[in-house]
Amino acid sequence: ENNWRSRNLVLAGNFNLTNVEEQFYKLIELGQHPKDFSDTVTILEKIGHFLDQENQRLFEKFKKEGHPNIDISGLISDHLDVAYVLSEASKHWDGGYVIGGLLGHGDAFVCRDPWGIRPGYYYRDDEIVVAASERPVIQTVMNVPAEKVHELDPGYAVIVKKNGKVSLDKIREPGEKRACSFE
Repeated sequence: ENNWRSRNLVLAGNFNLTNVEEQFYKLIELGQHPKDFSDTVTILEKIGHFLDQENQRLFEKFKKEGHPNIDISGLISDHLDVAYVLSEASKHWDGGYVIGGLLGHGDAFVCRDPWGIRPGYYYRDDEIVVAASERPVIQTVMNVPAEKVHELDPGYAVIVKKNGKVSLDKIREPGEKRACSFE
């Protein structure tokens, strides 16, 4: 939670990091003091760290260009590179995950682990983007055929900008697919 809209972050997902201890100590090396020793806090704080860095980079850029502070928040919202934030944050994550996030200014994302351990599907049309861990859920709720629901490729993210632009971005280099037997 932050006073700057573009620094606020909410996460939900299906994830299990296998290297939480390593990631916890990487946060400490960054100067953070995580509130809890869990993959949830670790993921939230790691994304938050790179989100803060991207906000600061853009603030300094727009300030140097001579924009007044009152305009910079909107400029940051328009130019925030969500794919970069996710790529940097997830660089050393090990484990299975599909994580959805919403930033306070309106950008949203869903990203999947590079091995495809956790399942992820999405549907999009001119009005909405929907993601879930199962194709039939989206088919039923949205009343669409299976071919309209796409699997989110391992290592990729669906990113929805606040202006409605939707992109598929490679966040991590996909590895050998290792779907979880329980999924």
